[in-house]
Amino acid sequence: MKKNISFYLNLFSLILLNSFLILTSSCSSPTEPPDDKKTKWEVIPELAEADVRYILKYNNTIYLTAVLGANWRGIIWKSNDGENWEMIRTFEKAVGPLAINGDSLFCLGDSLFKYTISTDTWENVCQPYPLNTDVQAVSEMFFLDNELFAFQNFFQPGTVYKINFDGTVDDLSNQYGYVGASKMIKKNINDNWGYVRGMYHSGGFFKFDINGFVYLINGLELQVILKPASNSMEIRNDTLFAGFRYPGIIKYLDESNVWRNYTDSIPTTRLDASSPYIEPTEISCVGERMFVSTDIFGVMEWKKGIGWIDMAEGLKTYDWSNGKVFYPVVFLENINNVLIAAYGAPGYAAWGGKGVYKYKVK
Repeated sequence: MKKNISFYLNLFSLILLNSFLILTSSCSSPTEPPDDKKTKWEVIPELAEADVRYILKYNNTIYLTAVLGANWRGIIWKSNDGENWEMIRTFEKAVGPLAINGDSLFCLGDSLFKYTISTDTWENVCQPYPLNTDVQAVSEMFFLDNELFAFQNFFQPGTVYKINFDGTVDDLSNQYGYVGASKMIKKNINDNWGYVRGMYHSGGFFKFDINGFVYLINGLELQVILKPASNSMEIRNDTLFAGFRYPGIIKYLDESNVWRNYTDSIPTTRLDASSPYIEPTEISCVGERMFVSTDIFGVMEWKKGIGWIDMAEGLKTYDWSNGKVFYPVVFLENINNVLIAAYGAPGYAAWGGKGVYKYKVK
């Protein structure tokens, strides 16, 4: 009898021990995936040396202009998925901004070039002097009411030009009270107005149409107005989101044209590196998820209730930074759940750097 009691006690103890081990295992934190399983940024081989000057997304296609080599020969690539890229045109000289009108893509280089997408044909439209002599100085090009405009902000004080297809260029400096514009974003590609950034490190925020500039500064402090970021704008659900250098924050423009905070400030100390401020350089939204590129910490994702999540691994770093300080990401776009981060020197953000990287959003 005693032998049976001892047997059952031992069996019961063994069952309790196994239950404890199972419970402990189920409550422990999940382990980090090994490094070779983590999602990282990967360089796109054919674009590894591209000095990117402009990116435009239209009808589920990304068009990218860049210069290559010591002679700054221009090139245009396109992609429908962010993974595969097709070269659609090379040029003898540098190229800059792109614009869409109807079914045609316009590119500014030493001439104004027109690419009819449906027929895959090119046309040399005109040579708009002086814009064609220094493409680097032209930061943006866009159509309003079928007329082509351009911002030149590389040199002070900046100018708005209208490009005529006979090659003449109208300087609109005397027509508009403010001319130092850098970057424009429309809610819809065919809109006859858009939101405009002021010139880098000075200016403000505006709504622009053929009648001129209207300030959009309600809700912004003076320091923010005078020091806007260069390119960080995105339209999501018909709402404009924009990044501001001080205090390194994303704001949105409400229905009353008042700026409201959307995120917390980006921490100035991350990844064992620090800076007096962090500048959001571009915004890209995949559904309701928001990704933000910066001038020092690569790319981050904003998650409500959690905060800023680092996702810079694999991007370009400075040699002296020990992998902690990243090159400024000038462009951030997405297509087919693939993020595209690119380096370059467009007229509105001439930070430099070369290369285009991709990141698969899970």
